[in-house]
Amino acid sequence: MAIAEDLLEQAHHLVRRERTKPKQASLRPAVSAAYYALFHLLIKEAARNWKRPDQRAALARTFDHNRMRKASQRLANSKLAGESAQAAADLKGVASAFDHLQELRHLADYDDTEKWSRTSALKAVNLVADEFLAWRAVRTERMAQDYLFDLHFARR
Repeated sequence: MAIAEDLLEQAHHLVRRERTKPKQASLRPAVSAAYYALFHLLIKEAARNWKRPDQRAALARTFDHNRMRKASQRLANSKLAGESAQAAADLKGVASAFDHLQELRHLADYDDTEKWSRTSALKAVNLVADEFLAWRAVRTERMAQDYLFDLHFARR
């Protein structure tokens, strides 16, 4: 199983770890793992497009979270004219989720005053699971490939 799928599975495990009174030490890493699942899914997809397989791992390590977030915000707020309405909505959903999940991950990892409920953590984990499906539906579309490019390279 690839790292993205492993991270999503780990997020599901952590959010359900304690039957009652879930611990912040389980819920916070669940949210973080959910974000990283989506992060790794996208960089794996982008690196897969690189012609030289022996360079793909090195390329994947050069992706920047902030650049990816900005590219995701641009896409989520753009109008994808001339594209399939469903495919455009799915792709915008992936981009919007990436932006939102990065914000949630920052809260989960760095804001000790934020108290997570199982419901809120599970909502984040389920959002990523939904976006995995949405990505699989659009990954070969030109607009999805353009998004992968924009996640790494600044357009002029």
